Amino acid sequence: MEQFRVFKSLYFIVLLLFMLFYVLVDSACNECQDDNNVKCVNETHFTLCTDGVAPDQVISCPDGQVCTGYSKICWPKGSVAASCDSELEPDVQCPSCDGTSPFVCTSRTTFQFCNGLQLTDQTVKCKDSTYCDIASGKLCVDKCEFAKLGNTFECDREAP
Repeated sequence: MEQFRVFKSLYFIVLLLFMLFYVLVDSACNECQDDNNVKCVNETHFTLCTDGVAPDQVISCPDGQVCTGYSKICWPKGSVAASCDSELEPDVQCPSCDGTSPFVCTSRTTFQFCNGLQLTDQTVKCKDSTYCDIASGKLCVDKCEFAKLGNTFECDREAP
């Protein structure tokens, strides 16, 4: 009986090490993954690696889930490692809800509503060929107008 427990424990340790090795070796931010044909742009968002879908169409995993390199793209946080670890992402400073604006840019092309000092769950994507620019008062501005204003991104990240 005791041997069974030892073998069972060893089995789970080997399985966990294999999963960890697989994720560390086969995963990275902004690279198309073979098993699921997606590119994790951060810990919780991904784009599809296909010619038929615009590359700026960022999809969010459900709340509490992370983007992985497995066939099932999104897994509950903590059950497996995310393909794109937030610690490996470039350090991008984006505005936070400070009570002065009802919106903040959460990426180059998305913004979210603020409920006082709290960011809500609702992410809004700007139309194609526009960038998030809350400071302009328009929320999203055309890329040409953005360039004319000489603006820099309020949040220079590919996805929220």
